[in-house]
Amino acid sequence: MQPYAARSSSPARLGPNSKLQSSALPMLTPTHAWRVLCRRTGGTISRTTFYRWINSGRVGAVRVGFRFLIPLPLLEEIIQKCLDGERI
Repeated sequence: MQPYAARSSSPARLGPNSKLQSSALPMLTPTHAWRVLCRRTGGTISRTTFYRWINSGRVGAVRVGFRFLIPLPLLEEIIQKCLDGERI
């Protein structure tokens, strides 16, 4: 399953110091992001809890119509926090 790519409307706005080097940011569906989080951390987080985190703002997500998409860099930060033992 490949992550979705959100396209920027104006890639020229990106500066040379920007973390985003291309015009596409990899995005994951909540279910895919939840699976990646569970596999990478070795934890057992319920899908319902993950969706609660999205709705409360603990996990950053972009709403596109009726769908939520989670940027891969934000998911990587969450995974690192979990591995470091920090609370989300």
